[in-house]
Amino acid sequence: MKFLKLFSPLNIRHMTLSNRIVMPAMHLNLADKMFATQELNDFYVERAKGGAGFLIMGGCAISPLQQGGPFMVALHDNKFIPKLTEFVDQVHAAREDVKVAAQLYASGAYSFELVIGEKPISSSSYYSRFSKSTSREMTLEDIKKEQEAFATASLRCQKAGFDAVEICGSAGYLIDQFLSPLINKRTDKYGGSLENRLRFPVEVIETIKAKVDHDLIVGMRMAGEDFMGEESNTYKDKPPIAKAYEDAGIDYINVTGGWHESRVPQLIMNLPPGTYTYLADNIKRAVNVPVFASNRLQDPVLAEKTLQANQADAICIGRGLIADPYLPAKVQSGNLKDIMQCVSCNQGCFDSVFYLKTVTCLRNAAACKERKMALKPLKEKKKVMVIGAGPAGLEAARVAAIRGHEVHLYEKDNCIGGLLDIVAAPPGRSHFQKMIEDYNYWILKHGINLNLNTEVSINLIKEVSPDVVVLATGSRLVSPPIPGMDKPHVYSSWDALAGNVPIGENCVIIGGSATGIELAIHLREYGALSPESFKFLTFYQQYHGLKTEDALKMLYTGRKKVTVLEMLPKAGRSIGKSTKWALLDKCDMMGVNIITNAKVSEIGDDSLTYVDARDVEHRVEDVDAIYNAAGVRPNDDLYQKIKALKIKVQKAGDVRKPATVLEAVQRGYKVANSI
Repeated sequence: MKFLKLFSPLNIRHMTLSNRIVMPAMHLNLADKMFATQELNDFYVERAKGGAGFLIMGGCAISPLQQGGPFMVALHDNKFIPKLTEFVDQVHAAREDVKVAAQLYASGAYSFELVIGEKPISSSSYYSRFSKSTSREMTLEDIKKEQEAFATASLRCQKAGFDAVEICGSAGYLIDQFLSPLINKRTDKYGGSLENRLRFPVEVIETIKAKVDHDLIVGMRMAGEDFMGEESNTYKDKPPIAKAYEDAGIDYINVTGGWHESRVPQLIMNLPPGTYTYLADNIKRAVNVPVFASNRLQDPVLAEKTLQANQADAICIGRGLIADPYLPAKVQSGNLKDIMQCVSCNQGCFDSVFYLKTVTCLRNAAACKERKMALKPLKEKKKVMVIGAGPAGLEAARVAAIRGHEVHLYEKDNCIGGLLDIVAAPPGRSHFQKMIEDYNYWILKHGINLNLNTEVSINLIKEVSPDVVVLATGSRLVSPPIPGMDKPHVYSSWDALAGNVPIGENCVIIGGSATGIELAIHLREYGALSPESFKFLTFYQQYHGLKTEDALKMLYTGRKKVTVLEMLPKAGRSIGKSTKWALLDKCDMMGVNIITNAKVSEIGDDSLTYVDARDVEHRVEDVDAIYNAAGVRPNDDLYQKIKALKIKVQKAGDVRKPATVLEAVQRGYKVANSI
């Protein structure tokens, strides 16, 4: 495919982007006491070298009341300018035609009281589910003060050399809190009608424009739909808001999805790529300034199609550029197979932000540690034997081969991937298959000697005679000591996800962590109408085909009854914070019966008994299939035997300690980089 539009220039007033790939503002938690750091600079320098046309840093707090903590960059004092200047200079030096912006961040009621030292401020007083605090209503003096803070922050960005600033008017932050009638209950000129609710952001734009030079580009990041119900702004309410921004002097509009408080997922893997492109299209029809599209558009083919359809003028790729900073350059050179594809797992990026940790990436272990984790030059070529072709082993083999070692990769099954096939099996999780695609390509590209269907023994290790062994043999399912676990209708959860065992009608899953919850969704969708079939059948309903309301019932769930029994007080303990709520919500909506504080005491021929937190016994009747998802333990039988051979051996992945795919990849990278 030719990427004719993606790599054409885009004019934003007098500023020209060399291509239409934009890295949107993302919290990275790389600041130090709100100052830009060399680690932050290194991150964006790498993305500049990689070929993106426009890099937007942020969010950057405009005032002490509008901040997210010391790990976020701030703009509310002149003391921050020198470090910001270093940032801009280094990014521009990395590639002279790259443009860079700072996002002006004002969180309003989303500020945390513990961080700012007082109650958050907002258009009106309300309790935020996001910050878990109640804001106070802004006075007219507060309003003018924060508007001036936007303008002064913009002036500091201009002095630091930024090409543009972008107002953060999305995700439920302060500007959305003024725009939304759900939140804004004011009775003065800043509340009530849409014209009044628009007054705050319009005055922000006008105040900025009056303060800075004409050359500074000013953009707006806006929610294309609040996804907070009819009481807030729906996508139908957004075009006049965008038009008001344009009339006030905004130079571009960057359209994203809904609020942080929305119960409609915005970024998780289960969200089909390009789902929210209609939001950008909706705004583009109303304005003449360039419009950016966002959310799950990492696929360059989809990005090009979106541009060719004239649904947007530029494409935001955030997590895709965390995973592979050189994605644009690889696409432009036609080397798409070499892209480190983001799988939208959120484990390293958004989950890290929620836990106030520096962002990392399941695919790219060097993300946000570009200098520290750079591949080390080879001092001595060694023969490296990697045992196990799961995520850790695959990454270890890839990195060792890139560095120049002779790599021999062994896998007992007939294909690579380990548990990735199983992880990718539940509905909405298929993007993990991209990892297998990538590693298959890299095995060939880097000349890795792959040996499938090979159970490694000590004799084989002696025969290969490696200098170093990377043991990546993964984990085994734990079989709890429950009477009846050996009955013929008790199966492995892994086998169920792989399609290797029967699927019952009345199913019980023992264990409610990630595997148990994802298996529950997988089982509930068994026999459901496929989206393709739904689309086909409902298209012909006018000719007496299946009615839409009947098809909808068949679309979401099949006929399987599913119960999950979890010993702990809460289910989903091993699922990342940004994804867990969505999966548990889905279980609830699909009718999965999740029972917590449930300890299974016995398995019968067609029943199962468990006791609750008060030691009260319960019985589940007519059970015809039970799936074990109770946990795993390291499969490290070879470790001591290899050590006895006096061969250097290092563990990577679950064989070291059962963990996430992210941790497995990180460990594989580090081990291989240390050889």
